Amino acid sequence: MTWSEEVALIFLKFLHDPELIRYLLLITKPIHNNYVSEEARLFHESLRMTREKRWKIIKELSKHRKFHKMNSLVPITCTLPFDNGMWKNSCELIKSIHYIRKGFLRRKFLIRDNYTDDVDLEIPLKVKCINLIFNDDTKGDDFRGYLSKNEIQECLDDFEIYQDIDDNIDGETPYNELPYLLIELWCDGVLRSGRTNRIYKYTDNTDLYIQEMMN
Repeated sequence: MTWSEEVALIFLKFLHDPELIRYLLLITKPIHNNYVSEEARLFHESLRMTREKRWKIIKELSKHRKFHKMNSLVPITCTLPFDNGMWKNSCELIKSIHYIRKGFLRRKFLIRDNYTDDVDLEIPLKVKCINLIFNDDTKGDDFRGYLSKNEIQECLDDFEIYQDIDDNIDGETPYNELPYLLIELWCDGVLRSGRTNRIYKYTDNTDLYIQEMMN
């Protein structure tokens, strides 16, 4: 239920006049929107930190020899109140977002009869792949197979270089000539790669493995 609907129901208990309620909403809705916008602005400003403020905090901690509370990884130019853990997580997140680029993570897709083609992996399955790429336990090892994290990153770097060149020359490298990872897809314990044109969701019982690195 929207804010307007909630307010209208409250007014209805006391006023019993729909036309009067509509008139009052025309007056109150802009006031409410301005209030919410101002609250949001103040909240987001509170999340920002100037370089001077961060320097002041560091100097104060140094003065009291509380070096263990310093966040040495966070750049002095960072405008968010991050500690070392938050900064590391944000760097990992930004790094992982690049893997979602269209065309880098692909799977076999049944086009017709027994003909398949390599198509862009669904976003939910991309999320699973990215988690497995950076996974350090046996699940990550099984997903990566013979490939290392560095080799996968190099493949992504090459993919981005091709796209950057295409953008600069206003051209387009053929889809099948770009570097990419071909993902093997299992669902409910059955190999589905190339046998289905089903669109998968994150909640589906799927297992993913790198089938081949095309580079």
